[in-house]
Amino acid sequence: MSNNISPDFYNIVVNGHDDYKINFKYISNRINKEGEVYILNFESGEYEWMDEIKFIEKTKSEMKSIDIIALPISLYSKLKQYRCFYQPSVMLIVKPKNKDESRNFFNAQYCKSESGFLDKLSFSLKVPDDLGNDFIKHLLREKLCSSNNIRDTRIYKCRVSNKSQHIAFYYMPRKKNVSYMKCTFNPAKTDLSFLTKIFSLLKFVSGPSYERLIRTSKLLRVDFAIDVKGIKVKNFHLNLNRSRNITLYLDYKGEVETKVYGKSGKRLQVYNKLREQNLKSKVPITRCEIQLKKLNSEIDLESLFDIFNRIPDLRRYSRRGLKERLSISEYYLIKQLGVTAARSSLGSETEKRQLRRNLQSVEKGFLGEKLIGSTRNELRAIQKLLFNP
Repeated sequence: MSNNISPDFYNIVVNGHDDYKINFKYISNRINKEGEVYILNFESGEYEWMDEIKFIEKTKSEMKSIDIIALPISLYSKLKQYRCFYQPSVMLIVKPKNKDESRNFFNAQYCKSESGFLDKLSFSLKVPDDLGNDFIKHLLREKLCSSNNIRDTRIYKCRVSNKSQHIAFYYMPRKKNVSYMKCTFNPAKTDLSFLTKIFSLLKFVSGPSYERLIRTSKLLRVDFAIDVKGIKVKNFHLNLNRSRNITLYLDYKGEVETKVYGKSGKRLQVYNKLREQNLKSKVPITRCEIQLKKLNSEIDLESLFDIFNRIPDLRRYSRRGLKERLSISEYYLIKQLGVTAARSSLGSETEKRQLRRNLQSVEKGFLGEKLIGSTRNELRAIQKLLFNP
């Protein structure tokens, strides 16, 4: 790749190949107007615009030669339903202009945590069929939750929730006299006294079998989060160890709203927290969130702290250090598209090893430990409450 690159964050131009450009603003505008898909290959520098039908008709081998795909979010949602959809190393997902885009954001203060916290906890409970029905009825009778019937699903029969407390139970009856309930709540927003009421009720309904019920429950998902003040999403230079995928969500102007590192069970998500909450401030606040999902039956509530062994290394890089140690092309690729894109653009293992050494020399510490460090006390309190509400 050529080092002759325009130092414009939203308009990288690499002149090593004819007309080889990655222009976020132009790409977002064209996708929103024409609904087309943009694909690019790093090795050849070739790119192509195509309609939705032509893109869907591409074979798996053709898809594997693509390094970057940019497409509208509506098409991406549709493609996720296809199991054969092959996700390249870099995805650009373009959002349309919202109808409410012109409305004023609330000029209010967002209360952010100075350290990491738990943002979501989800686990499944294996219950006898009659106990599951009885517990759901008690939740509704006591007005601790309200009911939402779920349609068009083969898994859960109903959902009861309390929106103000950010907690929900999904009930899944089975034919063999055994049912499952999934409990999901936000430890940062669900009041511990309310959680105590909920599980005291479950203990009352289940009687002597309560301890076994909790002990055999399985962890499904845990989210760790931290809010960082003063740094915009586009200026976070991160990488998730062993991750080979990055997804960028662009607004209709081509500006980065969200970065997602990794996919499937382990992901790091970086996004504008103020924008999500319709708040505005002179000082940006960026949410960094590690999501651990698809844990299956590997971790139960009794061994809850084993979850820390599943957290991948989070690497953060100095912007000044990147500029000093990397070539111009590598620097701007990482700045705009992340480490995954820079690694994909290199042809030989020698170049990739050199990039890895350069990145190691400019790593900044502490963010990973800040993100998960103080959550241990939260997990301990939740575990204690669940076993003895």
